[in-house]
Amino acid sequence: MMTNDPTGNDVMVYPRRSDGTLGSPTSFPTGGNGSAQFEQSGNALILTGIGREASPNNFNGGHRFAIATNSNSNSISVFRVRPDGLELATVQHSGGSHPISVTVSRGRLFVLNGGNAQCMGGVSNIAGFTLDAQGDLEPIAGATRPLGGGPSSGCSQLSFNPQGDVLVASEPSSDTITTYTIGADGLPSAPITNQTSGNGPFAFTFTQNGTLVTSENFQGAPGQGGAASYEIRDDGTLVPLGSERNFRSDTCWAVVTDSGKYAYTSNAMTGDVSSYTVNRDGTLRLLQSVAGQVGFIAADESFSQNSRYLYIRSFSDGRLVSFEVNTDGTLTPLESVAGIPPGAIGLASY
Repeated sequence: MMTNDPTGNDVMVYPRRSDGTLGSPTSFPTGGNGSAQFEQSGNALILTGIGREASPNNFNGGHRFAIATNSNSNSISVFRVRPDGLELATVQHSGGSHPISVTVSRGRLFVLNGGNAQCMGGVSNIAGFTLDAQGDLEPIAGATRPLGGGPSSGCSQLSFNPQGDVLVASEPSSDTITTYTIGADGLPSAPITNQTSGNGPFAFTFTQNGTLVTSENFQGAPGQGGAASYEIRDDGTLVPLGSERNFRSDTCWAVVTDSGKYAYTSNAMTGDVSSYTVNRDGTLRLLQSVAGQVGFIAADESFSQNSRYLYIRSFSDGRLVSFEVNTDGTLTPLESVAGIPPGAIGLASY
């Protein structure tokens, strides 16, 4: 995860033991600055190969690179992942201001620039780059696009679908999901604005076959959190498959197991995690309203690469909470690691 320090952002790397527990972290400077404040963002830090991402979106991609966003210095940092840690390869201007989310597919990297904190009232956009085998970035000419939800959309995440031909951006404050189709030249289409089946799509993920699974925060209304799923058509438009309440509050992040059978959402205000069964048709069914306790402002989620362990960051009290994922989708508490810096953001694991 990232310290998000305004005097010098670092990526903190925790070694994982065979039983899923974590050792002491080592810090690696990004060459940029964080904001030291709560960023409503998903995928601020990712692990990826050139072709596909590995985490937090479990696309069975490589983990050759760790890519971090530096919101207060308007930059992206690319690290090469080494056996003994991270090696900084590139620091590149993000093509906008206040970058909060990043995604990679087919040698292309796109970043979501929120414009300012919480993506409220600034100039937000997405910007595209090529990513080469050494970790170097080059801007793609003409690959900058506006978002569809307006200047106060509360934009929070940008990600490619598993096939790499559609970009998805969530904008919870405007209750909008913006999509872009990607041409053979790497250029995104004009923004396609999609209305949601519930309200407040904050962060999201995908099943391996491309079903979009989003959290729904209902603008923080008590007991109204949930999740929704969508089919993505070839033209980039979304077909709602249904919305499923979990009766918790401010549901914000979502992950799906590699098998595609189970989804988990972290519920910020109630400080817990909910579990869902993902049906073959992509619809969701609530498994457990409270599958595990995390702590106030339960935030970013990430699986180990085999989905055996689930890690969730507790923002307010600086802890990283882990669970073992059982074959029936239930969670067994594993450990709680303290000492995370205030304002830390992002979480990726392999």
